[in-house]
Amino acid sequence: MSVSVNERVNGGNGSGARKSHDKPVLIPSHARDLLNLRRLPAMLTVAQTAVLLNRAEHDIPVLVRSGLLKPLGDPAPNVVRFFAAFEVLELAEDRKALDRICAVLSEHWRGKNEQRKPAG
Repeated sequence: MSVSVNERVNGGNGSGARKSHDKPVLIPSHARDLLNLRRLPAMLTVAQTAVLLNRAEHDIPVLVRSGLLKPLGDPAPNVVRFFAAFEVLELAEDRKALDRICAVLSEHWRGKNEQRKPAG
């Protein structure tokens, strides 16, 4: 039997029972609400996309610039971007894509941190 996303995220064992020594996993309420939906909306916001990929909201524009995520339509720079839920879910289930996401974000933040280092 397939384990639901909620059980995987919250560390459940599939039976719904928790061991007495297990600590609950604390996640933001907006993330919990999204993950508890029976059916995801067809179009996801940046915040929802970040929740499904387990990344921060500020990581999503980096993934868009790298070409790993593509927003729907041709949005102007100052508008709310939406992403296709089925594409985000496919990305979340592809190990090679997740490896690329980690590599791209790691390189991005490494570069940002190096820029902050004092020359000397």
